Amino acid sequence: MGSKSAHTEPQAGVNLNWDDIRLFLKLAERGSIRAVAAETGHSPAALRGRINDLEAQTGALLFQRSRTGMTLTETGRRLLVVAEGIQRQARVFATLPGREKAALRASVKVGITEGLGVFWLAPLFSELRHKHPEIQFDLRCSMALPKISELEVDLAIQLEKPTDPDLMVRKIGSLHIVLFASEAYIAAHGAPESKTDIHDFHFIEVEGPQIRSERVEAEMTKEDKRRFVNLRVNSSSAQFVAAISGLGVTAFPTYAPVITRGLVHVAKDFVLKRDIWLAYHPQSATLPHVRRTIDWIVASFDPVRFPWFREAYVSPDDIQTFMEERQLRSLVTPATELDLTALGPRTEEQPVRRPRPRQGLRRGQ
Repeated sequence: MGSKSAHTEPQAGVNLNWDDIRLFLKLAERGSIRAVAAETGHSPAALRGRINDLEAQTGALLFQRSRTGMTLTETGRRLLVVAEGIQRQARVFATLPGREKAALRASVKVGITEGLGVFWLAPLFSELRHKHPEIQFDLRCSMALPKISELEVDLAIQLEKPTDPDLMVRKIGSLHIVLFASEAYIAAHGAPESKTDIHDFHFIEVEGPQIRSERVEAEMTKEDKRRFVNLRVNSSSAQFVAAISGLGVTAFPTYAPVITRGLVHVAKDFVLKRDIWLAYHPQSATLPHVRRTIDWIVASFDPVRFPWFREAYVSPDDIQTFMEERQLRSLVTPATELDLTALGPRTEEQPVRRPRPRQGLRRGQ
């Protein structure tokens, strides 16, 4: 019995199943039946059967099978291009608002880095809601790069410039990263005068996609970072809480005074510039609610209105002066240090006092 060739006799009346196409896309990405089975909930045997059916309908082998996994054949690669196009069109179709239910808001999914999402765009959302109450703003804060081409999100704001030629990409601002420490930390440990002094202090490092922590540290010192990195976190929120709680020196954008009080700019010879990019699929931008959201996002990073997003460096001291002249308040009140001694020794278990049940009022009282 001969081995199966790269082409088989196609069945008459090919009718491809969209679920099979989705499984094909996942298998092309993962290269493993078991990985896709675990992700989708199908059994490996069922997945093999679905791929076999798809190959029978297309009349060609789509994957090369081996012990190390599954790789696309030349025909499979051609189908991949078509399938990705189908997927993009399907997701655009899914975003179309239902006109028969006019009261329902049209949703716009925006992928954004966590720091810019949590500490900038979310606080400004009231402006979009006031101007366009018909839009539901779906903010996806993550340092991972969203798959815009697959319409995982409608728009993305990121620190790495997208290279996909199918996307519309524009620079909407710049960030200048500098070093800060809380007033409480400086009172206890002092402050670095220069970036080269950082190895004598506690440093809070944040790691993740789009965060160039290694570049930050390389710009400061040649010392092994294990000498000065005292705390490592994987989210900007954790980094922020650690900094305002007085746990060390860390790198923030210059507009930190806009976010909170109590942080002091230190080691003023350190500055790292990052660009902010807005990317979206042209098909998404044809939808009116997406277009309005794009306009609002661009306005939210307007360097004239918000000078900390300018191409040129604006220092935290100048930003503080800018706020004082306009009587602007910081968005977040700084944390106070938790006095653990008030809770008693760590080895001593303190009983929790339960409130007495309230007595009901008697008639006439």
